[in-house]
Order: sequence, then C-alpha cells, then structure tokens
Amino acid sequence: MLTEARGPRAWARFVPMGAGLLGLAGAVLLFARHDPARILHLVALAGLGILWLVPVRLAAMAASAEGWRALFPKPATVSLRFLTWMAFVRNAINTLLPVAHVGGELAAVRSLTGRGVPASIAIAGIIVEITVNLFAQMGFTLLGIDLLLSYVGTAPLIQRLWWGLVVALPVVLAFVFLQRRSRPFSRLYRALSRLSNTSGMTAAHAQAVDDRLVALYGRLGALARCAFWQVVSLVGGAGEFWLILRLLHEPGGPRLALLLESLTQALQSAAFMVPAALGVQEGGLILIGAVAGLSANTALAVSAVRRVRQVGLALPVLWLWVHGERKRRLAPIDPECR
Repeated sequence: MLTEARGPRAWARFVPMGAGLLGLAGAVLLFARHDPARILHLVALAGLGILWLVPVRLAAMAASAEGWRALFPKPATVSLRFLTWMAFVRNAINTLLPVAHVGGELAAVRSLTGRGVPASIAIAGIIVEITVNLFAQMGFTLLGIDLLLSYVGTAPLIQRLWWGLVVALPVVLAFVFLQRRSRPFSRLYRALSRLSNTSGMTAAHAQAVDDRLVALYGRLGALARCAFWQVVSLVGGAGEFWLILRLLHEPGGPRLALLLESLTQALQSAAFMVPAALGVQEGGLILIGAVAGLSANTALAVSAVRRVRQVGLALPVLWLWVHGERKRRLAPIDPECR
C-alpha cells in the first residue's frame, strides 16, 4: 500500500524534473550552437540597466494581483500589497521548482488561509483567476498572431497557431462549464471516499468550494475587472521585452515587444510541465525573432537578460518566503470552510 501511495507522487515529481533537465539541455545546446561570445557581449551591453526590469516586473505583478484581488468578496478582501507579494511567491515557486506550475498556487492557498481567509474562498479564487488568465492569454495570443501576419503574411505556421487556438478554446470552455455545473470538488470527494475512508477532504469542504466557484462565475463585474488587470499585466510583460531590446541597443518598437510577449507566453503555457520554460523560451524567441528580423544571437541575448531578471528576483523571493514560513510556523489549512 505504501508503494502504491508513493507511486503517483513520485511520477508527479519525476515528470517535471525530467522535462526541466531536457529543457536545460536544449537551452545549453542552443547557446553552444550559436556564438556564445557574441551573446555574452550583447548581455554585457545591458549592464546595470537590467535593474530597470525590476520596477517593470513589479508593475506587471501588481496588475495581476489587482485582478486576483477583484475575485475576493469584500469581507475577506486582502491587501493589494500582500497579494502582489504572493504573486511573486507563486511565480518564484513555479519558476525555480519542478512543480508543474501548481506548487505556487498551493503555497498561495496555504498563506491565505494562514491569514484567516476561508479555504473555500482561497481555492475558488485561485481557480477562477487561473481560468480568467487563460482567456486573457488566448486573446493576447490572437493579437500576437495578427502581429505575426503583419510580418510574414499567410503561412503554414500561422495556420497551425490558429488551429491550436481552435482546439484550446473548447477545452477552456469545458473547464469553465465543469466548474459551474458539475460541482467538481464534490465529485472528487465522492471518488476519494470510495478509495479511502480518510481522503483529507470532507463533504462540507468540497461543497463550500463548489458553491464559491458558482458564486464567483455569477459576479460578471469581478470577472471583467480580473480580465482587465490580467491584460494589463501581459502588456507589462511586453514592456519588459521593449526595455530589454533598448538595453541591447536593438531596433524594435512596441509592436515587436507585443509580438514577443504574446507568442512567448503562448509557448510557455503550452509547455507548463517544463520548469521556467527552460529551452522553450530560448527556442521560441529564436523562431519568433527570426520572423521579425532578429538574429539568433540577439534572441538568445534577450532570453539571457530575461533569465537574469527571473532568477535574480525569484531566488530572494523564494528564500524570504521559506524563511517567513519557518518563522511563523503556519498552521495547516483551516479545516472549516466558512
């Protein structure tokens, strides 16, 4: 029984780790196959100007947090400052650790419940925020495809991107339908109850989360505000690309920055199992940059500067969060869903 219990958990750890190692090998290969000296020279041009990426990233994360905050009911609303911090924590965990982009969300639920937010509100809010973000990213990808058309016109690659969205849209819509109509957490509870007498979830917990999900999807104003701020956050990511190009003394205006951000985000979402999109970001920027007239060396330099920002912010955020968790010794998730 012990082996059976550990089996799925072992696979859940192994797959992201394996994907991360393959991605890292791919990224190293891409850098080695081009001109590492030229890439390093371009990165050196940025110098301390890389620090300007920090406030740009802060603004983008604050916008994302404001969208997340819109989903909290007024009695349980938490501060924008705390949610911005948690947005950084979510990003740091999902970037640096092999957690298939779910570890950060679990950490956020734990931190919110540790601050007195009912578990049902914390869980439902994150699920809906992720769903709204998926729709925002799909719209942003459409913008990227339109910008790509302005560079190359019709091409087989464009058709594949369109078909990718055609396939993805019904999947996301089905995800929303399941949350609203099928009461997924109650179903999960019943399934777990048949497997074990101690599933770690009660019928009241499951029902509370399902009720919160239904209530949230009925708040159209909150969903609209969340979507708006998610789009603002994505535009902030494009601002980061624009600034990196300026630091590298490369031509390229807002149109190129929006193209890079929108399609890079789409690739990273598709490769969610790969920690930090290792290799995916590098390969994607080479392909997208080639369409826009950027050399492979420049695309890899852009990726390297972005990696410096990613790791430079994620490492201290992760350290501070772990240190704070140990200091506070947060209790387990509140067993009562209010």
